[in-house]
Amino acid sequence: MSTNPPPPPVSGAASPAGLPPLPVAPHPTEAAPPPTACSGPIAASERFIAPDLLRGVALLGIALANAVYYIGGRVIGPLGRPVDGSAGDHVADVIVGTFVDNRAFPLFTLLFAYGFTVLVRRQAERGVDRRRARSLLLRRSLWLLVFGALHVVLLFEGDILFSYGALGLVLAAMFAASDRVFRVVGWSTLAIFALASGADGVGGGAGDLSWLPFDQTTLLGDLLWRVLALVALVFSAPLTVAMLLPIAALGTLLGRRRVLEHPEQHVFLLRRLALIGFPISILGALPLVLASIGVGEPGPVALYALGVLHGTTGVAGALALVGLVGWWAAGRAERVSAGARPGAVLSALLAVGRRSLTCYLLQSVLFVVLLKPWALGLGVGAGTLRVALIAVGVWLVTVLVAVVLERTATPGPAERLLRRLSYGR
Repeated sequence: MSTNPPPPPVSGAASPAGLPPLPVAPHPTEAAPPPTACSGPIAASERFIAPDLLRGVALLGIALANAVYYIGGRVIGPLGRPVDGSAGDHVADVIVGTFVDNRAFPLFTLLFAYGFTVLVRRQAERGVDRRRARSLLLRRSLWLLVFGALHVVLLFEGDILFSYGALGLVLAAMFAASDRVFRVVGWSTLAIFALASGADGVGGGAGDLSWLPFDQTTLLGDLLWRVLALVALVFSAPLTVAMLLPIAALGTLLGRRRVLEHPEQHVFLLRRLALIGFPISILGALPLVLASIGVGEPGPVALYALGVLHGTTGVAGALALVGLVGWWAAGRAERVSAGARPGAVLSALLAVGRRSLTCYLLQSVLFVVLLKPWALGLGVGAGTLRVALIAVGVWLVTVLVAVVLERTATPGPAERLLRRLSYGR
């Protein structure tokens, strides 16, 4: 982690709050300087602890949330849980439904938008002109779309990379917009996010997708199903982006203020996010979580309303974790400046966070091998406790892989490929 101050901003025209001014075009009578090439990826020595730590923790939540997608042969109720779970399943449902579902995904989205803002700022600080900077952002987002499409077809229909690629195209178009524009966009799309969240309160029918005209439990049938899923993902992309924009706007505003890069300057904000966000998140999650384990018998309309409550308060949960980790990082800043080194657990989480794309894709590979009916089939008839334990095990495997790569100073292969495609040589 670097504690050096950022380079002085390039003098020139005014730019959005939190960003250095972008270069001014030379007078027509002056010789134009050669264009500055896009600044390369951030070196490991320049990375900050809080964002990478949050990514490492968020990937555990992503694994727990995604594992239920692989449950087959069960009737699915609210939050994608089987309606006839065992006592152990109910314990897992309460823990995951309260602290992970609709909490890990907003956290990952916040971090995506935050990272996008860091990328924008880095180009501006290095004097890259707007055309080249926007070209880099668009190119990176388009490649994320490709990564996501391949991920859907080859591995997992619940992919998030395709949606983030589409979101990145919008953020690239808006990268020079003011804070006020992001606030307006965020508030104006909040209703779309809330209405879409209600779907989690509605049961999902049969988990084995027996209504399909082909056998989804075979390798070929599963491939056909994921092709259909990709088609649906493409057509629903505008709605998905609109749903993500409120969270992305929050991540952008936090990124422009460098809240996670310099948490010691934002302790008051971070403390409030943690102390207020967690109670809101927990209280908002419990009604639907209890309904998912059979407490009470709310009707479809009530379940939909509880889904809206669960999803919207999940954003508070994501912000609370940002606040908690940032608050902790602020307290650690003095020890880091004195030369303190991270312990084994922290180092492992940071290694995962620095290779979040590789670890995310590796999760899908391991889930397919372990849970698909045409592979080892551990997901067929499984309960949520079983798949939750498998999810934790899968995440630990990705931690081990990330630590090995970290000790050999090797970047994640997926990160390396995306950077090469985005930045070139």
